[in-house]
Amino acid sequence: MRITSLIFVVFVHLMSGVSFADELINQEVNLLQSIADESEKGADGRVIVGDDSNWLFLRSELSHVAKGRFWEKNWKDVSVSGEDPLPIFLSLNDKLKSLGVQFIYVPVPPKVCIYPDKFTKKISTKDKTVNAVPFLDKLRMGGIKVIDIEPLLMKERRSNGSQSYCMTDSHPSPWTCELIAEQIAQEISGSDWVNAFAKTSKLKFGRSEPLKLSIKGDLIPDKSRDDWKAESLDVVRAGIISGVGIEAVSPDDSKSPVIILGDSHTLIFHEGGDMLMTRAGAVDHLQEKIGFKVFLAASRGSSSQALRQIYKGPEFWEGKKVLVWISSVRELTQERRWLKLPRLPR
Repeated sequence: MRITSLIFVVFVHLMSGVSFADELINQEVNLLQSIADESEKGADGRVIVGDDSNWLFLRSELSHVAKGRFWEKNWKDVSVSGEDPLPIFLSLNDKLKSLGVQFIYVPVPPKVCIYPDKFTKKISTKDKTVNAVPFLDKLRMGGIKVIDIEPLLMKERRSNGSQSYCMTDSHPSPWTCELIAEQIAQEISGSDWVNAFAKTSKLKFGRSEPLKLSIKGDLIPDKSRDDWKAESLDVVRAGIISGVGIEAVSPDDSKSPVIILGDSHTLIFHEGGDMLMTRAGAVDHLQEKIGFKVFLAASRGSSSQALRQIYKGPEFWEGKKVLVWISSVRELTQERRWLKLPRLPR
């Protein structure tokens, strides 16, 4: 009888599109969740130092992780905005679909979920932690294409491969920026319109040889910045091939069929300054991989506020094929105010 019941439960999960294995993992006691909750509540600033003191973590990210299975709880209790973002995403998808535009969502997982052992010695990379797969599956069931890079990052980490997050910054490494671009390019490159638009581009894209970049990230306290040892990252630049190397290509083509919308994860290693470098962000690598410029709509700290930059008339939306939303997954609970477009076009 118990075997029959188990088979039925597995069948229900398979029919609902939810990984049964993921459900079993997420139903286990989540040690990382409880440790994150304790650390976040005991912190008095925006940065928390890991048990490995070379690794720094963003407090708001730990606050998100501490919510655990947030999609099963009252949004007024787990969300800063008090709102469930699912209807907001689905409403935007309906608007885009009416224009013939595909909606792709790329959530960037918390650093602490990929490097839990750097945060606390009580957890290893083999321990199970809560992930957002069940919530992401709700987006998929609503017609939104989700590119979940967390399994790829975990695989890379467990194989002792490339470093996917900065130790001292709140953003992923250049390697992960290129991975995001690669996943997006793989998703859209088979389309006829991509090849057609690439043929109209007069830009000759290319990549640099691997470089070493020394950074001091945004999580280093001001009082410690001068004495903090810089971390070294591997980086490859992408842009226009010129006699002096790789030149930047501004992602500002309002006629491009591709819109990239997001928070600072679309700006890191692209914008320079406190975004650490130019020509090595996700948009730079995506443009090189698809062969033409995109239109970037970005807003630091809140990806939904970037929607203002695409609230435009019919002429802007003519020929648009895909909107890719790239942002930290922590926004699902930490966003203060979700911007909702009343209509598209404006």
